[in-house]
Amino acid sequence: MRVKSKCCKLVLMLFWIALLVLLVFKVEARKRLKVGIHKNPESSHQNVEHELKSLSVKHNLKNTKVLSTTQAPLKSKTQDAGSSAASLSNYYNTAYSVAVEIGNPPQKFTLLIDTGSANLWVPSIKCPATDKSCANHNKYNSSASNTFVANNTDFNIDYGSNSGGTVALSGFLSQDTVTIAGLPIKNQIFAEITDEPENPFLNAPYDGLLGLAYSQISIGGVTPPLYNLIEQGLIKKPVFSIYLNRNGTSAITGGELVLGGTDSALYRGCLTFVPVSIQGYWQFTMTSADIDGTNFCNKCEAILDVGTSLMVVPQNALIKINKILGVLNPNEANGVFLVDCAKISNFPDIVFNIGRKDFPLKSSDYVLRYGNKCVSSFTSLEGLDFIILGEPFMGAYYTVYDLGYNMLGLAPALH
Repeated sequence: MRVKSKCCKLVLMLFWIALLVLLVFKVEARKRLKVGIHKNPESSHQNVEHELKSLSVKHNLKNTKVLSTTQAPLKSKTQDAGSSAASLSNYYNTAYSVAVEIGNPPQKFTLLIDTGSANLWVPSIKCPATDKSCANHNKYNSSASNTFVANNTDFNIDYGSNSGGTVALSGFLSQDTVTIAGLPIKNQIFAEITDEPENPFLNAPYDGLLGLAYSQISIGGVTPPLYNLIEQGLIKKPVFSIYLNRNGTSAITGGELVLGGTDSALYRGCLTFVPVSIQGYWQFTMTSADIDGTNFCNKCEAILDVGTSLMVVPQNALIKINKILGVLNPNEANGVFLVDCAKISNFPDIVFNIGRKDFPLKSSDYVLRYGNKCVSSFTSLEGLDFIILGEPFMGAYYTVYDLGYNMLGLAPALH
Protein backbone atom coordinates (compact mmCIF):
# COMPACT_ATOMS: atom_id res chain seq x y z
CA MET A 1 0.00 0.00 0.00
CA ARG A 2 2.91 2.40 0.73
CA VAL A 3 4.49 1.69 -2.68
CA LYS A 4 1.19 2.42 -4.37
CA SER A 5 0.83 5.65 -2.40
CA LYS A 6 4.35 6.85 -3.29
CA CYS A 7 3.80 5.96 -6.95
CA CYS A 8 0.57 7.91 -7.12
CA LYS A 9 2.03 10.91 -5.29
CA LEU A 10 5.03 11.03 -7.64
CA VAL A 11 2.86 10.84 -10.75
CA LEU A 12 0.53 13.49 -9.35
CA MET A 13 3.41 15.83 -8.45
CA LEU A 14 4.91 15.57 -11.95
CA PHE A 15 1.49 16.21 -13.46
CA TRP A 16 0.98 19.37 -11.38
CA ILE A 17 4.37 20.74 -12.44
CA ALA A 18 3.59 20.14 -16.10
CA LEU A 19 0.13 21.61 -15.68
CA LEU A 20 1.42 24.80 -14.08
CA VAL A 21 3.87 25.31 -16.96
CA LEU A 22 1.05 24.79 -19.44
CA LEU A 23 -1.28 27.22 -17.70
CA VAL A 24 1.25 30.05 -17.94
CA PHE A 25 0.75 30.06 -21.69
CA LYS A 26 -2.97 29.29 -21.68
CA VAL A 27 -5.46 31.96 -22.68
CA GLU A 28 -7.89 32.63 -19.86
CA ALA A 29 -10.95 33.43 -21.96
CA ARG A 30 -13.07 30.33 -22.64
CA LYS A 31 -16.34 30.11 -24.48
CA ARG A 32 -19.39 28.49 -22.92
CA LEU A 33 -20.96 25.25 -24.13
CA LYS A 34 -23.45 25.68 -26.95
CA VAL A 35 -25.77 23.04 -25.51
CA GLY A 36 -26.71 22.85 -21.84
CA ILE A 37 -27.59 19.58 -20.18
CA HIS A 38 -29.74 18.70 -17.22
CA LYS A 39 -29.87 15.01 -16.76
CA ASN A 40 -32.39 12.36 -16.31
CA PRO A 41 -35.26 13.10 -13.93
CA GLU A 42 -36.36 9.47 -14.31
CA SER A 43 -34.34 6.45 -15.38
CA SER A 44 -35.49 2.88 -15.01
CA HIS A 45 -35.38 -0.43 -16.81
CA GLN A 46 -38.87 0.36 -18.13
CA ASN A 47 -38.18 3.82 -19.50
CA VAL A 48 -34.77 4.34 -21.12
CA GLU A 49 -36.42 6.43 -23.82
CA HIS A 50 -37.31 9.13 -21.32
CA GLU A 51 -33.62 9.62 -20.61
CA LEU A 52 -33.33 11.39 -23.96
CA LYS A 53 -36.35 13.59 -23.43
CA SER A 54 -34.85 14.78 -20.17
CA LEU A 55 -31.37 15.28 -21.62
CA SER A 56 -32.20 17.71 -24.38
CA VAL A 57 -32.31 20.93 -22.42
CA LYS A 58 -32.83 24.44 -23.71
CA HIS A 59 -31.69 26.10 -20.50
CA ASN A 60 -28.32 27.82 -20.86
CA LEU A 61 -26.58 25.82 -18.10
CA LYS A 62 -27.73 23.31 -18.01
CA ASN A 63 -43.30 4.17 -7.89
CA THR A 64 -40.99 2.59 -6.21
CA LYS A 65 -39.12 4.03 -3.27
CA VAL A 66 -37.37 0.88 -2.17
CA LEU A 67 -34.11 2.81 -2.07
CA SER A 68 -35.24 5.40 0.45
CA THR A 69 -32.87 4.48 3.22
CA THR A 70 -30.40 6.29 5.44
CA GLN A 71 -26.87 4.97 5.63
CA ALA A 72 -24.35 5.99 8.25
CA PRO A 73 -21.12 7.59 6.99
CA LEU A 74 -18.58 5.00 5.97
CA LYS A 75 -15.20 4.66 7.63
CA SER A 76 -12.27 3.02 5.86
CA LYS A 77 -8.58 2.69 6.63
CA THR A 78 -7.87 3.43 2.97
CA GLN A 79 -9.96 6.58 2.90
CA ASP A 80 -8.20 9.98 2.89
CA ALA A 81 -7.95 11.67 6.29
CA GLY A 82 -10.42 14.51 6.69
CA SER A 83 -12.93 12.95 4.31
CA SER A 84 -16.32 11.37 4.84
CA ALA A 85 -18.19 8.85 2.71
CA ALA A 86 -21.77 7.72 2.27
CA SER A 87 -23.30 4.68 0.62
CA LEU A 88 -25.13 5.13 -2.67
CA SER A 89 -28.36 3.42 -3.61
CA ASN A 90 -28.49 1.87 -7.09
CA TYR A 91 -31.76 1.63 -9.00
CA TYR A 92 -31.40 -0.82 -11.91
CA ASN A 93 -27.98 0.65 -12.82
CA THR A 94 -29.72 3.82 -14.02
CA ALA A 95 -30.01 6.08 -10.95
CA TYR A 96 -27.66 6.52 -7.99
CA SER A 97 -28.85 8.34 -4.91
CA VAL A 98 -27.63 9.30 -1.45
CA ALA A 99 -29.39 9.76 1.88
CA VAL A 100 -29.53 13.42 2.97
CA GLU A 101 -31.04 15.10 6.02
CA ILE A 102 -32.41 18.64 6.14
CA GLY A 103 -33.32 20.67 9.22
CA ASN A 104 -33.34 20.12 12.98
CA PRO A 105 -34.74 17.69 13.94
CA PRO A 106 -33.57 16.07 10.69
CA GLN A 107 -35.97 15.33 7.85
CA LYS A 108 -34.80 12.46 5.63
CA PHE A 109 -34.56 12.50 1.85
CA THR A 110 -33.12 10.37 -0.92
CA LEU A 111 -31.40 12.58 -3.54
CA LEU A 112 -30.12 11.69 -6.99
CA ILE A 113 -26.43 12.63 -7.22
CA ASP A 114 -25.64 14.67 -10.32
CA THR A 115 -22.26 15.99 -11.48
CA GLY A 116 -23.97 17.84 -14.34
CA SER A 117 -25.91 20.39 -12.24
CA ALA A 118 -25.19 22.45 -9.14
CA ASN A 119 -28.46 22.94 -7.23
CA LEU A 120 -30.11 20.99 -4.44
CA TRP A 121 -33.90 20.68 -4.56
CA VAL A 122 -36.55 18.68 -2.71
CA PRO A 123 -40.36 18.59 -2.77
CA SER A 124 -42.08 21.01 -0.40
CA ILE A 125 -44.85 20.38 2.11
CA LYS A 126 -46.44 23.43 0.46
CA CYS A 127 -47.11 21.50 -2.75
CA PRO A 128 -50.84 21.55 -3.55
CA ALA A 129 -52.73 18.36 -2.73
CA THR A 130 -53.31 17.81 -6.46
CA ASP A 131 -49.57 17.47 -7.15
CA LYS A 132 -49.18 13.69 -7.28
CA SER A 133 -45.40 13.77 -7.69
CA CYS A 134 -45.00 15.67 -4.43
CA ALA A 135 -47.50 13.40 -2.72
CA ASN A 136 -45.49 10.35 -3.77
CA HIS A 137 -42.24 11.55 -2.18
CA ASN A 138 -40.82 12.88 1.07
CA LYS A 139 -41.52 16.59 1.49
CA TYR A 140 -39.62 19.26 3.41
CA ASN A 141 -41.60 20.97 6.18
CA SER A 142 -39.96 24.25 7.20
CA SER A 143 -42.27 24.74 10.19
CA ALA A 144 -40.90 21.50 11.70
CA SER A 145 -37.29 22.73 11.69
CA ASN A 146 -35.85 25.11 14.29
CA THR A 147 -32.87 25.94 12.03
CA PHE A 148 -34.97 27.05 9.04
CA VAL A 149 -34.45 30.57 7.65
CA ALA A 150 -36.88 31.94 5.07
CA ASN A 151 -35.61 33.15 1.69
CA ASN A 152 -38.66 32.93 -0.61
CA THR A 153 -36.84 33.80 -3.84
CA ASP A 154 -38.61 32.20 -6.79
CA PHE A 155 -36.90 29.13 -8.26
CA ASN A 156 -37.48 27.63 -11.69
CA ILE A 157 -35.70 24.92 -13.63
CA ASP A 158 -36.67 23.81 -17.14
CA TYR A 159 -36.00 20.40 -18.65
CA GLY A 160 -36.36 20.34 -22.44
CA SER A 161 -37.81 17.62 -24.64
CA ASN A 162 -36.82 16.30 -28.04
CA SER A 163 -40.48 16.54 -28.97
CA GLY A 164 -40.61 20.24 -28.11
CA GLY A 165 -41.73 22.15 -25.04
CA THR A 166 -40.29 21.83 -21.56
CA VAL A 167 -40.70 19.90 -18.35
CA ALA A 168 -40.57 22.58 -15.67
CA LEU A 169 -40.21 22.48 -11.91
CA SER A 170 -40.84 25.54 -9.82
CA GLY A 171 -40.89 26.61 -6.22
CA PHE A 172 -38.87 28.89 -3.97
CA LEU A 173 -35.57 29.02 -2.11
CA SER A 174 -35.13 28.28 1.59
CA GLN A 175 -32.22 27.96 4.00
CA ASP A 176 -31.49 25.27 6.56
CA THR A 177 -28.87 22.80 7.80
CA VAL A 178 -28.22 20.07 5.23
CA THR A 179 -26.38 16.93 6.37
CA ILE A 180 -24.58 14.76 3.80
CA ALA A 181 -22.35 11.82 4.75
CA GLY A 182 -22.63 12.90 8.38
CA LEU A 183 -21.39 16.43 7.58
CA PRO A 184 -23.80 19.22 8.71
CA ILE A 185 -23.72 22.13 6.25
CA LYS A 186 -25.12 25.17 8.03
CA ASN A 187 -27.20 27.83 6.27
CA GLN A 188 -27.39 25.90 3.00
CA ILE A 189 -29.75 27.44 0.45
CA PHE A 190 -31.84 24.92 -1.49
CA ALA A 191 -35.06 24.85 -3.49
CA GLU A 192 -38.44 23.77 -2.17
CA ILE A 193 -40.39 22.49 -5.18
CA THR A 194 -44.13 23.21 -5.20
CA ASP A 195 -44.89 22.33 -8.82
CA GLU A 196 -43.48 18.95 -9.85
CA PRO A 197 -44.91 17.37 -13.03
CA GLU A 198 -45.99 13.72 -12.99
CA ASN A 199 -43.97 12.97 -16.10
CA PRO A 200 -41.24 12.11 -15.31
CA PHE A 201 -41.11 12.54 -11.51
CA LEU A 202 -44.15 10.62 -10.26
CA ASN A 203 -42.41 7.27 -9.82
CA ALA A 204 -38.82 8.47 -9.57
CA PRO A 205 -36.93 6.36 -6.96
CA TYR A 206 -35.61 9.51 -5.29
CA ASP A 207 -37.13 12.63 -3.73
CA GLY A 208 -34.93 15.35 -5.20
CA LEU A 209 -31.52 16.13 -6.61
CA LEU A 210 -28.04 16.93 -5.27
CA GLY A 211 -25.96 18.87 -7.80
CA LEU A 212 -22.17 18.46 -7.60
CA ALA A 213 -21.04 20.60 -10.54
CA TYR A 214 -19.30 24.00 -10.56
CA SER A 215 -21.13 27.01 -9.12
CA GLN A 216 -21.01 28.66 -12.55
CA ILE A 217 -24.08 26.66 -13.60
CA SER A 218 -26.01 27.02 -10.35
CA ILE A 219 -29.48 28.42 -10.98
CA GLY A 220 -30.14 31.66 -9.12
CA GLY A 221 -26.49 32.02 -8.15
CA VAL A 222 -27.02 29.72 -5.17
CA THR A 223 -23.82 28.47 -3.52
CA PRO A 224 -23.76 24.67 -4.05
CA PRO A 225 -23.43 22.33 -1.05
CA LEU A 226 -19.96 21.25 -2.22
CA TYR A 227 -18.63 24.80 -1.91
CA ASN A 228 -20.12 25.23 1.57
CA LEU A 229 -18.56 21.95 2.69
CA ILE A 230 -15.21 23.47 1.78
CA GLU A 231 -15.93 26.96 3.13
CA GLN A 232 -17.14 25.65 6.49
CA GLY A 233 -14.11 23.40 6.90
CA LEU A 234 -16.17 20.21 6.95
CA ILE A 235 -13.81 18.47 4.53
CA LYS A 236 -10.03 18.73 4.47
CA LYS A 237 -9.58 18.80 0.69
CA PRO A 238 -11.76 20.46 -2.02
CA VAL A 239 -12.23 17.05 -3.62
CA PHE A 240 -14.90 14.39 -3.95
CA SER A 241 -14.92 11.00 -5.64
CA ILE A 242 -17.49 8.51 -6.89
CA TYR A 243 -17.59 4.72 -7.03
CA LEU A 244 -20.54 3.04 -8.77
CA ASN A 245 -21.53 -0.57 -8.31
CA ARG A 246 -23.15 -2.01 -11.46
CA ASN A 247 -24.59 -5.17 -9.91
CA GLY A 248 -28.23 -4.14 -10.16
CA THR A 249 -30.53 -2.67 -7.54
CA SER A 250 -29.17 -2.26 -4.03
CA ALA A 251 -29.99 0.18 -1.26
CA ILE A 252 -26.79 -0.57 0.62
CA THR A 253 -24.03 -1.52 -1.84
CA GLY A 254 -24.91 0.70 -4.79
CA GLY A 255 -21.65 2.58 -4.57
CA GLU A 256 -19.91 5.27 -2.57
CA LEU A 257 -19.65 9.05 -2.53
CA VAL A 258 -16.48 10.27 -0.79
CA LEU A 259 -16.50 13.94 0.20
CA GLY A 260 -13.10 15.48 0.86
CA GLY A 261 -10.88 12.88 -0.80
CA THR A 262 -10.61 9.38 -2.21
CA ASP A 263 -10.65 5.75 -1.08
CA SER A 264 -7.75 3.78 -2.57
CA ALA A 265 -9.49 0.46 -1.77
CA LEU A 266 -12.02 1.21 -4.51
CA TYR A 267 -9.61 1.42 -7.47
CA ARG A 268 -6.39 -0.16 -8.72
CA GLY A 269 -3.20 1.46 -9.95
CA CYS A 270 -2.53 5.18 -9.98
CA LEU A 271 -5.05 7.85 -10.82
CA THR A 272 -4.70 9.52 -14.23
CA PHE A 273 -5.40 13.26 -14.02
CA VAL A 274 -6.59 15.65 -16.74
CA PRO A 275 -7.35 19.38 -16.40
CA VAL A 276 -10.92 20.66 -16.52
CA SER A 277 -11.26 22.50 -19.84
CA ILE A 278 -14.35 24.59 -19.00
CA GLN A 279 -15.60 25.16 -15.46
CA GLY A 280 -19.31 24.46 -15.36
CA TYR A 281 -19.81 20.79 -15.98
CA TRP A 282 -16.89 18.51 -15.15
CA GLN A 283 -15.59 18.87 -18.68
CA PHE A 284 -12.24 17.93 -20.21
CA THR A 285 -10.57 17.46 -23.57
CA MET A 286 -10.48 13.80 -24.60
CA THR A 287 -7.49 12.78 -26.74
CA SER A 288 -9.40 10.22 -28.82
CA ALA A 289 -12.09 7.54 -28.87
CA ASP A 290 -12.14 4.43 -31.08
CA ILE A 291 -14.27 1.36 -31.69
CA ASP A 292 -12.94 -1.56 -33.71
CA GLY A 293 -10.29 0.70 -35.30
CA THR A 294 -12.83 3.41 -36.21
CA ASN A 295 -12.13 6.80 -34.67
CA PHE A 296 -15.05 8.97 -33.54
CA CYS A 297 -13.23 11.55 -31.44
CA ASN A 298 -10.02 13.50 -31.95
CA LYS A 299 -9.30 15.99 -29.17
CA CYS A 300 -13.01 16.38 -28.54
CA GLU A 301 -14.74 17.76 -25.45
CA ALA A 302 -16.26 15.34 -22.95
CA ILE A 303 -18.17 15.46 -19.67
CA LEU A 304 -18.24 13.07 -16.72
CA ASP A 305 -21.88 12.93 -15.70
CA VAL A 306 -23.23 10.63 -13.00
CA GLY A 307 -26.72 12.02 -13.64
CA THR A 308 -26.89 10.39 -17.09
CA SER A 309 -27.56 6.67 -17.37
CA LEU A 310 -26.53 6.58 -21.04
CA MET A 311 -23.48 7.46 -23.15
CA VAL A 312 -24.28 10.43 -25.38
CA VAL A 313 -22.20 11.11 -28.52
CA PRO A 314 -22.55 13.38 -31.56
CA GLN A 315 -24.76 12.03 -34.34
CA ASN A 316 -21.91 11.20 -36.73
CA ALA A 317 -20.20 9.16 -34.01
CA LEU A 318 -23.44 7.33 -33.20
CA ILE A 319 -23.84 6.25 -36.83
CA LYS A 320 -20.37 4.66 -36.75
CA ILE A 321 -20.99 2.92 -33.44
CA ASN A 322 -24.43 1.62 -34.42
CA LYS A 323 -23.08 0.18 -37.67
CA ILE A 324 -20.30 -1.73 -35.92
CA LEU A 325 -22.69 -3.04 -33.24
CA GLY A 326 -25.27 -3.99 -35.86
CA VAL A 327 -28.15 -2.42 -33.95
CA LEU A 328 -31.51 -3.99 -34.73
CA ASN A 329 -33.38 -0.70 -35.16
CA PRO A 330 -30.90 1.81 -36.71
CA ASN A 331 -33.68 4.17 -37.83
CA GLU A 332 -35.40 4.33 -34.44
CA ALA A 333 -36.54 7.91 -33.88
CA ASN A 334 -36.62 7.70 -30.07
CA GLY A 335 -32.84 7.20 -29.88
CA VAL A 336 -33.00 3.89 -27.99
CA PHE A 337 -31.14 1.22 -29.97
CA LEU A 338 -31.46 -2.53 -29.44
CA VAL A 339 -28.73 -5.09 -30.05
CA ASP A 340 -28.73 -8.88 -30.35
CA CYS A 341 -28.19 -10.25 -26.84
CA ALA A 342 -26.54 -13.38 -28.28
CA LYS A 343 -23.80 -11.30 -29.92
CA ILE A 344 -22.76 -9.13 -26.98
CA SER A 345 -19.68 -11.19 -26.15
CA ASN A 346 -18.37 -10.59 -29.69
CA PHE A 347 -18.72 -6.81 -29.57
CA PRO A 348 -15.41 -4.89 -29.56
CA ASP A 349 -14.11 -2.74 -26.73
CA ILE A 350 -14.63 0.99 -27.07
CA VAL A 351 -11.38 2.73 -26.16
CA PHE A 352 -11.32 6.27 -24.76
CA ASN A 353 -7.88 7.87 -24.55
CA ILE A 354 -7.78 10.34 -21.67
CA GLY A 355 -4.60 12.00 -20.44
CA ARG A 356 -2.54 9.86 -22.88
CA LYS A 357 -3.90 6.69 -21.27
CA ASP A 358 -6.42 4.21 -22.71
CA PHE A 359 -9.65 3.57 -20.81
CA PRO A 360 -11.42 0.69 -22.57
CA LEU A 361 -15.09 -0.04 -22.10
CA LYS A 362 -16.19 -3.64 -22.62
CA SER A 363 -19.48 -4.68 -24.20
CA SER A 364 -20.64 -5.90 -20.79
CA ASP A 365 -20.18 -2.29 -19.62
CA TYR A 366 -21.89 -0.47 -22.49
CA VAL A 367 -24.81 -2.82 -23.21
CA LEU A 368 -27.73 -2.53 -20.79
CA ARG A 369 -29.76 -5.70 -20.15
CA TYR A 370 -33.46 -5.35 -19.35
CA GLY A 371 -34.99 -8.80 -19.19
CA ASN A 372 -34.76 -10.33 -22.66
CA LYS A 373 -33.94 -6.99 -24.27
CA CYS A 374 -30.44 -5.61 -24.73
CA VAL A 375 -29.98 -1.88 -25.24
CA SER A 376 -26.88 -0.09 -26.45
CA SER A 377 -26.06 2.66 -23.98
CA PHE A 378 -24.95 4.89 -26.87
CA THR A 379 -27.32 7.53 -28.14
CA SER A 380 -27.24 11.10 -29.45
CA LEU A 381 -28.96 14.46 -29.19
CA GLU A 382 -29.53 16.95 -31.96
CA GLY A 383 -26.96 19.75 -31.83
CA LEU A 384 -24.63 17.93 -29.44
CA ASP A 385 -20.95 18.42 -30.30
CA PHE A 386 -19.33 16.78 -27.26
CA ILE A 387 -19.42 13.41 -25.52
CA ILE A 388 -21.19 12.65 -22.26
CA LEU A 389 -19.55 9.82 -20.36
CA GLY A 390 -22.43 8.65 -18.20
CA GLU A 391 -22.90 5.84 -15.72
CA PRO A 392 -21.77 2.94 -17.99
CA PHE A 393 -18.30 4.53 -18.13
CA MET A 394 -18.32 5.64 -14.50
CA GLY A 395 -19.25 2.14 -13.39
CA ALA A 396 -16.02 0.86 -14.91
CA TYR A 397 -13.82 3.69 -13.62
CA TYR A 398 -13.44 5.37 -10.24
CA THR A 399 -13.69 9.14 -10.77
CA VAL A 400 -12.20 11.99 -8.75
CA TYR A 401 -13.30 15.64 -8.92
CA ASP A 402 -10.73 18.17 -7.68
CA LEU A 403 -12.20 21.64 -7.27
CA GLY A 404 -8.94 23.06 -5.90
CA TYR A 405 -6.72 22.20 -8.87
CA ASN A 406 -9.61 21.98 -11.38
CA MET A 407 -8.70 18.44 -12.38
CA LEU A 408 -10.39 15.12 -12.98
CA GLY A 409 -8.87 11.80 -11.94
CA LEU A 410 -9.66 8.32 -13.23
CA ALA A 411 -8.60 4.78 -12.38
CA PRO A 412 -10.06 1.30 -12.98
CA ALA A 413 -12.73 0.58 -10.37
CA LEU A 414 -12.43 -2.54 -8.26
CA HIS A 415 -15.56 -4.69 -8.28
